Amino acid sequence: MEINEQNLEALSTYLRKTLSPNGNERTEAEKTLKQIERNENYASLLLTLCDRQATSDEIRRAAVITFKNFIKRNWPSLDESSSISVRDRNHIKEHIIDLMSRSPEHIQEQLSEAITVIGKCDFPEQWSTLLDTMIKQFQQQSSTSFQSISGVLKTAHSLFERYRYEQKSDELWLEIKLVLEKFAPAFTELFKSLMSYYPQKESDAVEMKNIFNSILVIVKIFYDLNAQELPEHFEDNIQIYMTHFLTLLSYDHPSLRSNNNDPGVLDQIKTEICRCIALYADNYSDEFKPYVQQFALSVWSLLTRLDLSPSYDELIGTAMKFLSTLAARSHHCSMFEGGDTLKTVCEQVILPNLFLRESDVEEFEDNPEEYIRKDIEKSDSATRRRAAHDFLQALCIFFESQVVQIYSQYIDTMQKEYLQNPAQNWLKKDTCIFLVLALASKGETQKFGITKTSSFISIPAFYTSNILPELQNPDVNSLPLIKADCLKFLIDVRSQIDRDALLVSIPQCVRYLSSNNIVVQTYAAHAIERLLLVRHPTDSKQTSITKTDLIPHAQTMYDSFFRILTSEKSYENEYVMRAVMRLSSALQDGILPYLNILIEKLVMILRRSSKNPNKPNFNHYLFETITVLIRTSVSQNVTVLDQFEQILFPVFTPIFTDDIAEFVPYVLQIIGFLLESHKSTIPDTYRALFQSILIPSFWDRSGNIPALSRLLQAYIEKAGETIVLEKLTTVLGIFQRLVSQSKVHDHEGFAILNSLIVHLPNGCLNNYFKDIFIVIFTRLTKAKTQKLIRCIIVFFSYFVIKYGAQELINQIDSIQMNMFQMVVERLFIPELSKVNEEEKKVCAVAVIHLLCDPQSMTSGNYCNSLWINLLQALLRLFESSNQLQTMSAAERKKEAQEQAEEELLVGLDDTPDYTPAFSRLAFARKAPTDLFGSSIPDPRYHLAKCLHTLTTSQPNQFLSMMSNGLSPEHLSHVQQYCALASVTLM
Repeated sequence: MEINEQNLEALSTYLRKTLSPNGNERTEAEKTLKQIERNENYASLLLTLCDRQATSDEIRRAAVITFKNFIKRNWPSLDESSSISVRDRNHIKEHIIDLMSRSPEHIQEQLSEAITVIGKCDFPEQWSTLLDTMIKQFQQQSSTSFQSISGVLKTAHSLFERYRYEQKSDELWLEIKLVLEKFAPAFTELFKSLMSYYPQKESDAVEMKNIFNSILVIVKIFYDLNAQELPEHFEDNIQIYMTHFLTLLSYDHPSLRSNNNDPGVLDQIKTEICRCIALYADNYSDEFKPYVQQFALSVWSLLTRLDLSPSYDELIGTAMKFLSTLAARSHHCSMFEGGDTLKTVCEQVILPNLFLRESDVEEFEDNPEEYIRKDIEKSDSATRRRAAHDFLQALCIFFESQVVQIYSQYIDTMQKEYLQNPAQNWLKKDTCIFLVLALASKGETQKFGITKTSSFISIPAFYTSNILPELQNPDVNSLPLIKADCLKFLIDVRSQIDRDALLVSIPQCVRYLSSNNIVVQTYAAHAIERLLLVRHPTDSKQTSITKTDLIPHAQTMYDSFFRILTSEKSYENEYVMRAVMRLSSALQDGILPYLNILIEKLVMILRRSSKNPNKPNFNHYLFETITVLIRTSVSQNVTVLDQFEQILFPVFTPIFTDDIAEFVPYVLQIIGFLLESHKSTIPDTYRALFQSILIPSFWDRSGNIPALSRLLQAYIEKAGETIVLEKLTTVLGIFQRLVSQSKVHDHEGFAILNSLIVHLPNGCLNNYFKDIFIVIFTRLTKAKTQKLIRCIIVFFSYFVIKYGAQELINQIDSIQMNMFQMVVERLFIPELSKVNEEEKKVCAVAVIHLLCDPQSMTSGNYCNSLWINLLQALLRLFESSNQLQTMSAAERKKEAQEQAEEELLVGLDDTPDYTPAFSRLAFARKAPTDLFGSSIPDPRYHLAKCLHTLTTSQPNQFLSMMSNGLSPEHLSHVQQYCALASVTLM
């Protein structure tokens, strides 16, 4: 496609049609654009349309958006399938910066996004001119084109922003060094010129806004370039920046103030400056020391001038974070000493920002989900209340007793005022509770709540005198926000109060499940769930609240939980569903009387949720709860499997047929769990399903693969000689596909192969061995990864245990002569100790048999070159392992259950639009198995016995090799194993 009028006109026509209200016309135009985008100059034609003044604005806008999306889809790759040729790429990079600087703002924004995509892929190696072009734009701009400067600056910020969080590396620092050398001097000059220029334009509101928009991005870039470490350029120019930052912190101008509840550009600049100086105070304290006092006073003064408007929230939060940084550092904290400084900070800066505002109360009433997210899930990090809380805790690092003394008076006063008139003074009670938690907490985890408390405040006493009486109020609907606060207090301090207090609190929490307020209901459910995890003070493996404690309340809890879950307002409440899950787990076999009604209600909820699965956490806990019911009931009576299958399969079928992507992986896991639980012949329904899971398209979706793999392994274990054997070629095809084509899921392919090795009778796989080994070695040659090497070692180990060490050597050497030596030298010896903990025993036993069984290792050509080095690798494996001894079946089951509980202590990703491809069901986890059971309780003893047999058959040879080849430490270990196994080496 040439860049000419005819092609530009044709492209304009298609773009115009993409804006058509006629759906068919729009679809056809989009389809045509998709077809022609592979043509040479397509992207350049779009850019030409963006640049043409004569082209209508709607077409220019459509062209730039199409261009941006085209770049996003195609730029990252540069292979034969790429839609953008090298020539087009170079043309775009040559002209796009200049075009952006000349474009209107709405075009500029889209082009800036495209430049960011290109820059992230190509800068600096393949776009060495980018910085020079940017600098040229700075230098060419006249004093009236600040919008253009702002566009270039925004692009620079989008490229440099990753320096804030990217892990340090030589490659990254070389890039930053290049940016500093080329960009930083012109950048500093630009900042200086803007700061000297704006006073001349104070009467021009539009120009002032343009200038300060550029200054805002300059301050952001300053942070980007200083985030990793202090560059020499900025250290040399620190006075320029700090002087101008101080000026900007105290500056005010009517045209730059906030509009309604949104912060104005000047407030945004002050926020970014506070972020920068907090970075300097934290990381570059020596260089920043001369400016600390001035900035502290300036920020302090700023905080006292700002009102409660939401437009100042981020500024106040960031400003207090800066002061928190100073308070928490021993070399800065002295500024809070002396006179009434500390008292003034506590009373005038922190305390006013601890009170709830009207907007917070409105959010509690009108948007409970958001209120809960901020409060329980600590997503309020940007709020002024959280910033004040953090500042207060920072002050407590060096001034705890003084801070507690100052606030104790306020706590007592507010508590009294509340008791005198709760209806009028309930906000003071809220602040009082918040303050006590802030002062008392010295350490906190999601798993245990507050774990360490201040010696100046008694949490149990405050709970008994101020929180529990509030919870015991007969009216569950009075002052709902205070009730929520009290429940939240209980959640936070659960590990700090004794078992008796917990037992008294449980029925109170149950009462609040019937509250009319969604936040209170949710906090009550969350409190119950968290209290059930509190560990017994004298036995950390036991919970404080037992099955016996729960049984009297179980019926009421379940009734209340499901009343909430079936209500219109809160029917997908993840906290309530998690509480159902936790209660069901904690009741153990005490759940059996409720089993039928529970599964009925859960199935009803599952049917409803499958119509619109938009709450990932809720869905996860729903499936976990179903799994808990199966696990608990099957452990008591395996015959109930048939009932579960009859109830669940009709619900699962439409999930498959409608391809509900979010639910399919969960359903596959549960079916796998059900199948594994069968002790004898499996029902015919599984035979029909087996045909479905072998369909290749089913394996196309990444999220399905872990669950499909686990289900396929269950089939191999339970029906390997019948159903699986009939389709063995297809199953091996799945193994080949996963190992050959996927670095992400290759381990699942090996898991399937290992299952075939373990469970299929001898002889079933003999005809396939050569092809299997070729697939593995081909992949190893093409794309070796650490994970792949571990998988290969584990597979070889299973192979040795099933078919013998000599057969492994034969198979490998049949591919290439003496290839086994390379395998041992390059895989086993360096990588053996790195296999996963649960696989170490299998690998250890296999290596023992490699050392002691095959003739080629004990007397053949591999003996001298490999034997001692492989033994050393085995001894390193022993040293690295914590789990070599055999656990009983009961111990394995208990450990799996505890592991499931541990995994579910921390919530899933709570982002509203989060839709995970795959989330493993913790309660469906398969207990680890031990191939050897009591026959090999500890492979270290097994090594001693096998070495005894070997050395008895060939006296002196191997003992001499060990004496000469092993380190004294390793030799000592071998002697210890022999002593424990009561054998002597010859």
